[in-house]
Amino acid sequence: MIGVFKSIKPSFLTILMGTLISYGYLRMKGSSDLTTMFQTIFGGKPLNELMLKGLFVMICLLLQYINIHYIVFYIDNSDSLAVRYGSKNSWLKALLKGIFIITAAYVILFYFVWLLLDTALSSSKVYQTLNINTIVVIGRIYLFCIITILVQICLLLKLTKTSTYMIMGGISIFLAMTSHYQGAFFFILPQVSSPSITLLNVIANIVFALLLVVLIKRINRKKELPSYEN
Repeated sequence: MIGVFKSIKPSFLTILMGTLISYGYLRMKGSSDLTTMFQTIFGGKPLNELMLKGLFVMICLLLQYINIHYIVFYIDNSDSLAVRYGSKNSWLKALLKGIFIITAAYVILFYFVWLLLDTALSSSKVYQTLNINTIVVIGRIYLFCIITILVQICLLLKLTKTSTYMIMGGISIFLAMTSHYQGAFFFILPQVSSPSITLLNVIANIVFALLLVVLIKRINRKKELPSYEN
């Protein structure tokens, strides 16, 4: 798992720049609640301005960027890594564990930088910002990011890195354009509305994430079949 942290380290400056740009813009627009700002930049609130849509796409591309080296390493070396781990199932568990850690680091680092900036530039205190609502929002954002990366893995298993990048960029733009649809039963953007709708949406997203894991396993299994047949 050392490779996980090696994947994060070179991306730190890039992530930091993204956090500063997005925080500065939302502050200039008059946003004051840190949790709402954090939810907005990940598409949990309607992205009514072109700049907000652009920042959301940037956030999604940054997420894919910090995971790409780790994912490609596991895909390109799947056979040798499967031997090392003992089976393809163990290989998949290692891959998923890595992206869970990297994605968690991305979300937490993003929020932590914003929290430091907010504490330094305003009169709010840390204990005033961290509450149950904040935890729910961060959890929804993390689930959204995990689904995004699972889709990225599916595409990388089937397509080239360039094609995957183009498709994921298109998906990000589509999500930005449709962010104004609120309260839907199933939508991967980290929206939080009424407790019942939010719960149903979270359950639907977890099921979708599990289906993506099954799909990744099946795609990788199909890639093995020709070599076995030979």
